[in-house]
Amino acid sequence: MKYIILALKGVAVGIANAVPGVSGGTIAVVTKIYDELLRSLTPNIKRLIKKLPFLIPVGVGMLIGIFLASKVLGFLFETYNVPTQLFFVGVILGSIPMIYKECTKERRLSPVCAVPFLVGAAVMIAMFFIKPDDFSGITGEFNLLNGVIFFLSAVIAAAAMIVPGVSGALMLKVMGCYDAAVMAVNELNIPVLLIFAAGAVVGIFAAAGIISMLLKKFRRGTYCFISGLIIGSIPSIFPSEYSFNAQGIIGIILLAIGLAVPYLFELPFQRNKMLKKSDDE
Repeated sequence: MKYIILALKGVAVGIANAVPGVSGGTIAVVTKIYDELLRSLTPNIKRLIKKLPFLIPVGVGMLIGIFLASKVLGFLFETYNVPTQLFFVGVILGSIPMIYKECTKERRLSPVCAVPFLVGAAVMIAMFFIKPDDFSGITGEFNLLNGVIFFLSAVIAAAAMIVPGVSGALMLKVMGCYDAAVMAVNELNIPVLLIFAAGAVVGIFAAAGIISMLLKKFRRGTYCFISGLIIGSIPSIFPSEYSFNAQGIIGIILLAIGLAVPYLFELPFQRNKMLKKSDDE
């Protein structure tokens, strides 16, 4: 039963990781596996083997969640792109207050905090002007350059998904490789999936220690940078073909619903936190 519960938690994290704007790290926190996950993701082989009873069910659950979500999202993006994109814009906007809370958790913001925020925003805005959508055909004519692009995108996305409040799928979307990743999962394109898996493994293991250190020593600056990434990503996510028609109106409604999603995901965590506080008192 313990391993089934771990697998189900992995499914939830996997689904979140496949949705642009929803943080798999946040869901890992909510399901209370985040700290154990960070401790388990280590290059130390002995410790890694020791953590396999935890990592295997969680990992299998994540793969199932990603596969299920990719099937649904692939259909939605192809058939109802504008409403789907606007829903995720709402999710991104809804996550901003929670990221701000993390920025001010230790102490109030200072003018210096604007530097990491602006750097994060500039990175995303620069990627918007680079036109990353040019990589969307990566699964079609697969070559060495596309493989390198996909590998590096997977490294960045996997590193991002470890951080609570940041969406790895959003990073892929902004870098123009999200549609290719969903297509590869749906079509079971093994060469592309293997390259993506290799990049994800490198990103996760390389980032786990670094992110743990950054959040421990520079928590405020790290989350200010993250908030810059999130806000700067909005122009890349907003559907360029938007028009005020039936799908556009539905999209606005879904955007409003999306605003509530991050709060709803955090609600169980906040409730447990309040119960624990009342028990301590």
